[in-house]
Amino acid sequence: MKKTFLSLFLAAGVQLAQAQSIPAGTVSLGGSVGYSRSTSNNSGTSNGTTYTNETTTSQFSLAPSVGYFVADNLAIGLTFSYQAFSKPYITYTPAPSVVRAQLDPTTTLRLGAYGQYYKMLTEQFGFLGTLGGGYQSMRDYAYTGNSSSALISEFKASGYYAELTPGIVFFPIPKLGLTASIGSLAFNHLNYDYPTNSGTAPSGYESKSSTFGASFGLSQLQFGGTYYFGR
Repeated sequence: MKKTFLSLFLAAGVQLAQAQSIPAGTVSLGGSVGYSRSTSNNSGTSNGTTYTNETTTSQFSLAPSVGYFVADNLAIGLTFSYQAFSKPYITYTPAPSVVRAQLDPTTTLRLGAYGQYYKMLTEQFGFLGTLGGGYQSMRDYAYTGNSSSALISEFKASGYYAELTPGIVFFPIPKLGLTASIGSLAFNHLNYDYPTNSGTAPSGYESKSSTFGASFGLSQLQFGGTYYFGR
C-alpha cells in the first residue's frame, strides 16, 4: 500500500513539473507597455493676488519582442524598444509676460538581444528574470540659458546598454502569459554629439557618460503580454 501511494505521489509530481515548464522549441511573441503621469499643484497669495502653478511629468514605453526557448523555461530573443520621458513643465496662473516653450520629450530607441528564465511556482504563476543588452540612441532637449527667451538645444547620443529585470508572470491560459515588472538594474553608456544652438563645436570635442544603478518603483511599472507558439 505504501509503495502504491509513493508511486502515485511521484507520478503526480512528474506531471506537475511538466505542466509548470515551457518546453524547448516554443516560440514567444509579445512585448510590454508602460505609462505614468504625475501632476502637482502649488498656490500662494502676495499683495492680494493669488498665484498658482502646476507641474506635470509623464513617461511612456513600448517594447515588442520575439524569442525562442533553447531549453525548458529558458529563452533567447530579440527586442526593440521606444521610451519617451516628458520633463517637468510648469504652468503659471496668472501667466508671466513671456512663456517658455515646452521641451520635446526625451526619447530613447533600443535594439538588442535578451535571455529570459522562467521559474514557475504553479501551473499559472511564476517569476521570470530577463537579462538584455544592445545598441541605443537618444535625443534630449534643454534650454541654453536662464532667460525666459532662451533657445532650445538638441542633444543626440548613441551607445550601448545592459540591464537585468525581475518580474512576475501569470498564465490565464497555457499559451498566453501576462507579465509585470517595477524596474531594473541597468548600465548605460552614451557618446554625445555637440548640441545644436551652441555655436561651433570645439576642436577634438568629446562628451560621454556611463551610469550604473537600480531603479525600482511604481513609476517604473510595466505590463506585458506574450503568446507562446508550440506550448
